[in-house]
Amino acid sequence: MKGKLRDYLVCLLFLLAVFAMAALFLLLPKEDFSQKEKRYLEKLPQLSWDSLSSGDFGEKAEKYMADHLPFRDFFVGLAANGERLMGLQVTKDIYVGESGRLYEAPCRADGASTEEHMEYINAFAQKLGRDVDFMLVPSAGYMMQEDIKGLKNPYIDDELIASAYALAREELRCLDLLGPFAGADRERLYYRTDHHWTAYGAWLAYREYMESLGRESRAEEDYSLSYIPGFYGSTYSRSCLWQYPPEDMEVWEDGGSYTVTFSDREGEFHSLFFPERLEETDKYTYWLDGNHPLVRIENQDPEAEGSLLVIRDSYSNCLGCFLAGSYKTVVLADLRYYKEPLSELYRQEGFDQVLVAYSIGNFLSDSNFIWLE
Repeated sequence: MKGKLRDYLVCLLFLLAVFAMAALFLLLPKEDFSQKEKRYLEKLPQLSWDSLSSGDFGEKAEKYMADHLPFRDFFVGLAANGERLMGLQVTKDIYVGESGRLYEAPCRADGASTEEHMEYINAFAQKLGRDVDFMLVPSAGYMMQEDIKGLKNPYIDDELIASAYALAREELRCLDLLGPFAGADRERLYYRTDHHWTAYGAWLAYREYMESLGRESRAEEDYSLSYIPGFYGSTYSRSCLWQYPPEDMEVWEDGGSYTVTFSDREGEFHSLFFPERLEETDKYTYWLDGNHPLVRIENQDPEAEGSLLVIRDSYSNCLGCFLAGSYKTVVLADLRYYKEPLSELYRQEGFDQVLVAYSIGNFLSDSNFIWLE
């Protein structure tokens, strides 16, 4: 009798939980954006005969229900930590280091993509009829792989970068960051909760680039440092491991005067930094207002000279702030958004230097090199 009563109570509690979750799903307001995961949530699908017969409605309805599950942040965090307790090394393509750092999983070799992308870059340099500088940035996981216990799939960034550089023709001047980064304070190179390099990492790359050109770079002591607390990056958002604390963003300012304009935003701005972006989820956009098709930086120092065109990914949001101090004009072009011929822009402005700068992960996965012409 007691056993049956216990079974009834278990069934009753289960049914109450099911109905409570259903009621909460119907009654609670639906969010459009997940602050923790930094992504837009699935919208309520529109029912039609076509969407129903094709199965599209059912698929989107399932995603909608999963995205708007009551207490969703708690459950996805619980699932991610459950994977960790089961000994899985990777949680949602994110490795967890012994120090609590979060790393993107290793890039995998893709010979076809490497050859294709290098062909576009080589052809662009030939079209310009001049030398073009080429910089590939290693990943945080590669530089810090001793922090990852029991690493089964090692990082091979050195091999990937070497294979790309081996395909460079004589017009491309390849820059090595592996050596300088290995000899630096590696814990300062990248964020703990994001895949991007820090201001320190960007400054090291800037210094190496200037030295490769035979130009003087600004020393670390030439900058004033400040710290912005409460930063959570993209690896944190993707991991769903909510127990890890935020970190500080280190900001380096050279005290210079600049004018910044964007191809897709009206007005002139007189700072390399955009404090209003700190009120948003993605605080990395503090540097140069995030991603834009074309960003132009004019150095107001009357003694500044030279012009530079940078074909880049989001790593150069921070790198561009350092380069701006060593040139009169710096133009940053993002092929994900800028579809006009860059060779025509080069002919119009006659840049003194041209730099192609990508992280190794973005270089391998970006499908927009086709627009490099």
